[in-house]
Amino acid sequence: MSVLDPKKTYRNLKKKGFVDSVNKSDDHKYLELFHDDKLVLYTKISHGNNEIGNHLIKQMSVQCHLDKNEFLDLSNCPLSKEDYFDILDKKGLLE
Repeated sequence: MSVLDPKKTYRNLKKKGFVDSVNKSDDHKYLELFHDDKLVLYTKISHGNNEIGNHLIKQMSVQCHLDKNEFLDLSNCPLSKEDYFDILDKKGLLE
């Protein structure tokens, strides 16, 4: 079973190019990813949880167009911003 620290995940996604969304709620932080000023995708992180469990990891990986292991690498930093954008480009999401 995999778990992620929400604060660390938030910081690391910001390092990969995600920005805070204007959409906000009391229980989630919304993050958006842009390429050439075009919104590519968004995801959200819960404020309330002490950890991000398997179910939420799966949801976030789908939102980020990655498989679970790729998302874990994105969140934990082995997957670089450049490599992530290469994956998105190969999937036709950066056109």
